[in-house]
Amino acid sequence: MQVGGGGSLRSDINVTPLVDVVLVLLIIFMVITPVVQMGYLVRVPPKAPANLPPSAVQDQIILRLQPDNRILINKEDVTPDAFPQRIRDIMHGNTSKMVFFAGSRDVDYEATMRFLDSARAAGCKNIGIIVEEPGQQ
Repeated sequence: MQVGGGGSLRSDINVTPLVDVVLVLLIIFMVITPVVQMGYLVRVPPKAPANLPPSAVQDQIILRLQPDNRILINKEDVTPDAFPQRIRDIMHGNTSKMVFFAGSRDVDYEATMRFLDSARAAGCKNIGIIVEEPGQQ
């Protein structure tokens, strides 16, 4: 610094505030990084064995709702009026059994939800949804 009035202006960067800000940011990132990497606890079901016995495959219940309001239970055509009683007969009081639903793309959302609600009311408490690729139908 010059003392007196005849000097020119100097445009030097004051590095001290810059270092302070960088150190504070470094400390913040060091504290936050372990918290971000913790993640969530997720329970993943075990993988099913590749060679399932035929009884496990035959015991599966697959519900299908067709665009013309036809209902299929494992490829068996069922009328909408007989559907609740047929599901009760199939479930045999075993409400914990897994039931799969394979919907059609041409059925609207409201009809699908009404169908799933009626299946749940008939005793299907665990309903899984099968998603098929567009070429597989």
